[in-house]
Amino acid sequence: MKVILDADVIADFYKDNRTGIFRVTYELFKVLSENNSIEAFYAHLSLFNYETTTNELNNFFDENSIKISAANHRGKRKFLPFRKEKLFRKLYKKLGVSHFANTNFKVFKEAEIFHSFYYPINKEVRKFPNLKNVVTIHDLIPILFPELHFTSSFIQEIIASIHKDDYVVCVSENTKKDLLKYAPHLNPNHVFVNLLAASKSLFYVCENAEKFKGIKEKYHLPDKYFLSVGTLEPRKNVDFVIRNFLEFVRENKIDDLSLVLVGAKGWDYDKIFEQYNNADELKDKIIITGRVPDEDLASLYSHAHSFYYMSLYEGFGLPPLEAMQCGVATVTSNISSLPEVVGDAGIMLDPKDGDSLRKVMLELYQNDSFRQEYTRKGLERSKLFSWEKSADNLIKIYEKITCS
Repeated sequence: MKVILDADVIADFYKDNRTGIFRVTYELFKVLSENNSIEAFYAHLSLFNYETTTNELNNFFDENSIKISAANHRGKRKFLPFRKEKLFRKLYKKLGVSHFANTNFKVFKEAEIFHSFYYPINKEVRKFPNLKNVVTIHDLIPILFPELHFTSSFIQEIIASIHKDDYVVCVSENTKKDLLKYAPHLNPNHVFVNLLAASKSLFYVCENAEKFKGIKEKYHLPDKYFLSVGTLEPRKNVDFVIRNFLEFVRENKIDDLSLVLVGAKGWDYDKIFEQYNNADELKDKIIITGRVPDEDLASLYSHAHSFYYMSLYEGFGLPPLEAMQCGVATVTSNISSLPEVVGDAGIMLDPKDGDSLRKVMLELYQNDSFRQEYTRKGLERSKLFSWEKSADNLIKIYEKITCS
């Protein structure tokens, strides 16, 4: 089976902004390119006419030991009159004419599946009726909670690009439920679920004391800390965690514990920093690292006392899985897709119930056997997920699609 994997997400984000969707796409590219059940190629059509070429992507894949060939060629046009003149640049932009061209579509004529891991199906793909088109839907959060997200238009565009004969892969049963409710015109028999995973090479129990010594110095960490990982934005409910952590520390007169927040500043993060700025004398108990390199995450997770992810909604929710895989007791919300991820291996709470959160913080802080029980449960639960398993399931979905 010849399958074309859309590499636009990788092309658009590999240089400087490796988002969660980039990470998912990258991991699936790795395992699908190594799976002998399919012959995998990649497409780079550039939905937004960015300037990355297939030659650049070939270099990226080579550097990361991903053996996959291009299904088309994207490069600079050999001739475009007055391309450097300002007036002509504006004209070309208005006409939708790019300095870059997509050519050499031989593989598109032969393949059976085209799979976009995020973006709408590119109009170029529609020219090949032999292809069965698949789109991954990660979540409908911008549509369901516009107040928690800056725009819903792009996810609406993605869903609108799914034709009645196309197929969808959702990252959780909860996302599938949300999609079919929002878009009842979709054929439910064409909507599948494929759970994600956390990289085993990035997220593991890291007991290297020398490495953690360097991590502590780098991020000014104390010996004991609660951890939260995720983009600092309203949906992640980080201000709620900060507020209840500070109350917990004050109520119980705890002086040997900090809260470490790992993640980049996201949309409308002011509320989070308002909580931080109002912490007064306890402000030094909150440590904000910003985004950290991938290679630091295992040590940060593994040495945390416990992990907190009280998100208001998730399409899947990778950080709790990453935490469990690193052997840290995990506390998370009891809504959306998160129960599918943590099962009974994490402590699940109402993300608006501060009393319950503070009680759990105290129990984990005081009762080490209780904490170790959830460490053990989390490690066992995390073994149910792997990118290899995700790829195998995806190939079964491709087989069902080609037989339908």
